[in-house]
Amino acid sequence: MPIDRRHAVLEQRGERWALVFERVLPWPPERVWRALTERGELERWHPTPFSLEQPEPGATLAFQPPQQVPDMGPGRLLEYDPPRLLEHTWFEDELRWELSEEGTGCRLKLVHTFEDRFKAARDGAGWHLCLQALEEALKGTPHARRSADGQQEPRIPEGWSELNDEYQRLFGISTEMATPVPGT
Repeated sequence: MPIDRRHAVLEQRGERWALVFERVLPWPPERVWRALTERGELERWHPTPFSLEQPEPGATLAFQPPQQVPDMGPGRLLEYDPPRLLEHTWFEDELRWELSEEGTGCRLKLVHTFEDRFKAARDGAGWHLCLQALEEALKGTPHARRSADGQQEPRIPEGWSELNDEYQRLFGISTEMATPVPGT
């Protein structure tokens, strides 16, 4: 049975760094693809859902983050090959989502490439929680993006601090060196 890593691996790629996550999911690539690309599906799990006007490299992604997330400029679509590859910019970073068949389901690989190694723990913890939320959304379990009174979820999601500490240990990043969460 292939390895299904829950935690990201941090890799140096030239002058940049990459967080690499892998998940084996029980859904076919076409189902997971919809969760990665359709606005209504993204709203159920992604921290900054986007709309894609034209599905071709170079096209603009319009991010529409929740109120507690800082405004961000548009993203750019780098690669688009349904239902197996989606790559786009996210702030100054790049996100690459790869899907491949795995038994009756699929393997999801997320590669988040960036420059600042000291934000690896912060972003690793965030994507760890997002991938959990993706799995819950695919199961049909509503993700608590809003509380019962309709308010947006907290700026720092439950469980993030513990995961951030875990990733700091895993990646050898001290609290003093770590890049703080924007707006904190």
